[in-house]
Amino acid sequence: MSKKEAVEKIISLVGSKNNINSVTHCFTRLRFKLNDRSKVNDKELSELPPVMGLYDRGGELQVILGNEVTEYYQEAEKLLEGKTQGVIDEKLDETVGQKSRMGVIDTISDIASAIFIPIIGVLGGCGTLQGILALLTFLNIIDATSGTYLVINAMGKGIFYFLPFFLAHTAAVKFGGKPFISMAIAAAMLYPDVLTAVTDGTAMTFAQLPLLLRDYTSTVFPIIVAAWLASVVEKQLRKVIPDILKMIFVPMFTIVIVVPIALMVFGPLLTYAMDGVTYGINALYKISPILTGTLVGGIWQLLVFVGISKAFISIFATEFATNGFSYFGAIVFFVAAMGQTGAVFAIAAKTKVKRIKAVTMGAGVSGLFGITEPALFGINVPAKRPFLIGSISAAIGGLITSVFGGKLYSLATGVLGIPSLINPKSGLDKGFFATVIASIITFIVAFVFTYKFGWNAENDKKYASKL
Repeated sequence: MSKKEAVEKIISLVGSKNNINSVTHCFTRLRFKLNDRSKVNDKELSELPPVMGLYDRGGELQVILGNEVTEYYQEAEKLLEGKTQGVIDEKLDETVGQKSRMGVIDTISDIASAIFIPIIGVLGGCGTLQGILALLTFLNIIDATSGTYLVINAMGKGIFYFLPFFLAHTAAVKFGGKPFISMAIAAAMLYPDVLTAVTDGTAMTFAQLPLLLRDYTSTVFPIIVAAWLASVVEKQLRKVIPDILKMIFVPMFTIVIVVPIALMVFGPLLTYAMDGVTYGINALYKISPILTGTLVGGIWQLLVFVGISKAFISIFATEFATNGFSYFGAIVFFVAAMGQTGAVFAIAAKTKVKRIKAVTMGAGVSGLFGITEPALFGINVPAKRPFLIGSISAAIGGLITSVFGGKLYSLATGVLGIPSLINPKSGLDKGFFATVIASIITFIVAFVFTYKFGWNAENDKKYASKL
């Protein structure tokens, strides 16, 4: 079955094109927002050859397709014109169709996924580049005062410095606003004169009201809230401004209303709040690194499975901006991933079924690069024991990493991201070796125990027809 035929069949089984409100994708799943969930033929859909499983979350049907999901999504774009993520109705009307109520956690996860998933690849690529630059500098291959270093450093850090611009676009798309209006708001918040006033500590007012200026480079929440407010204001303005004047006056009044509120109210408040979160994380590690590392390592892949891990990207970004490194990042992007990766490689080594071996080997390779969804959804979670063993192994690795001060210095994951564990100031320190060794231990423990206790002939029989 070709990918086009598979997508056509999937569309038919979710209730036809008319039942689809929108569709997007993450690393392994097509995510459908449907008008009527009851129209889905779950049985036939789950038995379709490329489908590894189905997952419902907060009114969203996720069809798990594995590493090739991008190619399936491209076919979906051709067949579902106007229904793929990023298409905004010119009238900015509310979404038509049945609305499903989501809990607080599902709502936060849904927003975070929509905002961060479109840029997570480039964030990871630039983070990995920073790590490679740190390695080349440590090995004296590149001089930190050279033009080569300057350019590569700009390549790696530029997106993080101007992160509000990128988030302005994706947040506006999610909230139903015009992306360029939100980007203009981000530009005002990052304007050089504003940053200069922050650096100089200049006291200023706006319309006789005090301005509490902060540096919004590399921040996350202020621009996300600004984009949400801009979408609300914009929709209201479109109702009262005549059509002939909308093109100029809707953006102008939206910017005039939102920017002062952002600079005087929620911008400073949210920045201080995230500073408090970072302080809390640092305090947890100082009070009990053993408990913190064990807990983070043990539960992270569960958060990935239930789809709420993307909500934590903002915390990592805040850690990088405030500390220059992330405590959590070293555990979740390296150690935790190796638990599920070791488990799925053990299945590949033990199984006698060629189809299972092929699927698990592919999932294992993805895991080495930090993408564990194919392992989680494809086999580890359905089989239960491999997932549990992988999580316990990651808890052990998280403990080791935390106790010995493992840190991540730029957003990167998997084997290619190892240079991002290098301390830019001191090079290969104790924390670097602790994280690498903990990752290896996690992999080995997960592999050995899954091979011995997590897979048997019964599993081969059970999953031979499902994969």
